[in-house]
Amino acid sequence: MTTYEQALSQLKELLSQHDTIQSFKEAQAKIEQLPDLTENVIAMKSYQQKAVLMQKLDKPQASEDNAHASQQLKDSLDELPIVQDYRRQMQDASDLLSHITKRIEDQINKELSNGK
Repeated sequence: MTTYEQALSQLKELLSQHDTIQSFKEAQAKIEQLPDLTENVIAMKSYQQKAVLMQKLDKPQASEDNAHASQQLKDSLDELPIVQDYRRQMQDASDLLSHITKRIEDQINKELSNGK
């Protein structure tokens, strides 16, 4: 195993143990245990796709109807506390990963500019 692979493996392990990532995984597991919620998300995406298709086929009323149905499902999902918690946890995990990525990028650029 190369040094890079070892460092990557260590980083993955540390991240998987971080409280923020653990909280996100717990929220994700709760969401996955609710089949009705998953079905509503799939239906919402289907309505979104149909709205785009109808718009391309120059059927504005059908496009608007599908967009409206999609928005209604989105609004009902957005009101659910479990969805709000999931999104909050996902944003926290994303922020953590962005911060770590930025730190790695800064360090690499610093070392490259110093000729290392």
